[in-house]
Amino acid sequence: MAEIVRERPDFYDKYICTGNSTCFDVCCNAWVIPMDKRAADLYNEYPGETGEYLRKNIYHNEKNEWFIRLHEDGRCPFLTEDDLCGVRLKAGEDAQILICDVYPRERDIKAGYYRLDTLMLSCCEVGRIFYKETGDRLKFIRTTESNDEPEISPELKERTDRLLAFRDGMVEAIENGSFDRNLFEVRESTDTIKGILEDTIYFENNGRSEEVFANLRKLLPESGDLINDLLRDVPELKKWLRKTAAYFAHRNLLDSFQDGSVEGPLLSVFRSIHVLLLICLSIYKEKGSFDVEDMIESVHIFGNIYIISMHNISLLKEVRNRSKDSDYVLNENSEMRPYLYP
Repeated sequence: MAEIVRERPDFYDKYICTGNSTCFDVCCNAWVIPMDKRAADLYNEYPGETGEYLRKNIYHNEKNEWFIRLHEDGRCPFLTEDDLCGVRLKAGEDAQILICDVYPRERDIKAGYYRLDTLMLSCCEVGRIFYKETGDRLKFIRTTESNDEPEISPELKERTDRLLAFRDGMVEAIENGSFDRNLFEVRESTDTIKGILEDTIYFENNGRSEEVFANLRKLLPESGDLINDLLRDVPELKKWLRKTAAYFAHRNLLDSFQDGSVEGPLLSVFRSIHVLLLICLSIYKEKGSFDVEDMIESVHIFGNIYIISMHNISLLKEVRNRSKDSDYVLNENSEMRPYLYP
């Protein structure tokens, strides 16, 4: 029996899907939704009228991968007029495909003896709880439990200890404002940010995101001065972004346990805030104001683009070519260099 440490945000159990009662962008919309094999087999074998209802709304490709057949406007065909899940209503909760059952939760993110359960800010309701019902600093609940996995080696335990200590130190430093300059000055060149935006995959029918990113590209050449105006006019924004960066760091730095380097995960945290700040700027310029509801929308738009797609996540993690970059100076802290000098 192995002993593991499980951690989750203190607001984890507060989350309940609200459907269209408070959600301004139902997540069952615009996504090409892959089905797990268990659900695909269930739908293809389900009896009666419910089985016919399930099967007429799914399809498979030449690789025999199954997908939900979206309507032309991007809506999931199983959504009712009240934005409720028709699969749950007709066949029960166990009939939902895996991604619908799990989202916006991420469960069992693993690093050695440690497990993290967390919630994605791309969900509007999670964002509402995060920005409106929690304080300026993150709080997490840790529990210890046993499982049937074998005990990890002393070397892996020490590696886990070091990673968690580093991760928690980074979270605290971000919350204390130690990295405000890195967060709020988009120090990467316009060309670098533009390159990330150009290489990003944008999903069909995601109209609001496309609109915001189109405005963002127009603002990019003059974004430096405009960002200063935004931060001056909306002083709460620094608090919201600082807290968001700490939340991203708490999750993303766990990837270094598998990647073997903190470089990419750290870079993703700061680039995420830079892109998010530009999204905030786009909405601010469009409205002439910016409040907490706009913050919730901004992180939702960011999440729908950069949290869902592995390709887009990799863009935020990409480390620049050291041999071609004269500004990238190797020293004893070379792994830390990308976030000190993005």
